[in-house]
Amino acid sequence: GERRAARALAEVAEKLATSERGAPRTAVVSAADPVDRASGRLVRLPDAPFLVGDLDPAAVLAAHVNGAVLVDNDINWAARAERQAGGAAGVDDFVYVHLGEGLGCAVVTDGAVRRGHRGLAGEIAHVWVPGPDGTAMPLTEVFAALGLRRDDSTAIDADAVRAAVTGDGGTDPARVRDALARAVGGVLSAAVALTDPDVVVVGGEWGGLPVMIDAIRHQVTGGPRPVPVTAATVTAPELTGARARAVEELRDLIVRSAHPAE
Repeated sequence: GERRAARALAEVAEKLATSERGAPRTAVVSAADPVDRASGRLVRLPDAPFLVGDLDPAAVLAAHVNGAVLVDNDINWAARAERQAGGAAGVDDFVYVHLGEGLGCAVVTDGAVRRGHRGLAGEIAHVWVPGPDGTAMPLTEVFAALGLRRDDSTAIDADAVRAAVTGDGGTDPARVRDALARAVGGVLSAAVALTDPDVVVVGGEWGGLPVMIDAIRHQVTGGPRPVPVTAATVTAPELTGARARAVEELRDLIVRSAHPAE
């Protein structure tokens, strides 16, 4: 819930303030939810599995941080990390797809993450794709049709997906892999058509499995505009990306304070 998350965030900031010399000079927040570009508040979207209400991290941290609070979606931070030292290292134009308990996508063009008008670019859960029986349905509903959601939740059961696609779940792994790869391939076909990426990077608790990378690669490279598909390689990329931005912000603050504008 929003209040519990806000309380936890404030408690962390308070601990940092007492353990260091004064309050932090900046903060960077990675949120596993859509983030409004203008306000930094989390955004309610249908079927979002991790939503903690309209949490406003910047407002929560304002009393604890002596400077800017930057908030972005975890998938956007992950894409930045993969571009810095991962599957898209040095690539200016690529698509990063996260396939785990949640579904997400980041579009990077000219070296920058494109956040969209509200900051909701890359929210792929409701893109219509082929379902297991060939019927068109939103991507998030594919997992319901396959029985791969957590009980009483729209969150994907990542453990169940891993078992199903590797043959440890007692089902036909090839059938499940093909169904998921077709659905993801539908999303990527749209992304390729609209953004013309140099490469597609796939990560997440089950998306990065070699068997899934191969299945998705087969779907994407077999289309009219084939694009290389590679696995994400950065550990905890969302936190890695956020940390890197925090260091950049702090470095800039230090330089500006040492050489104030005349």
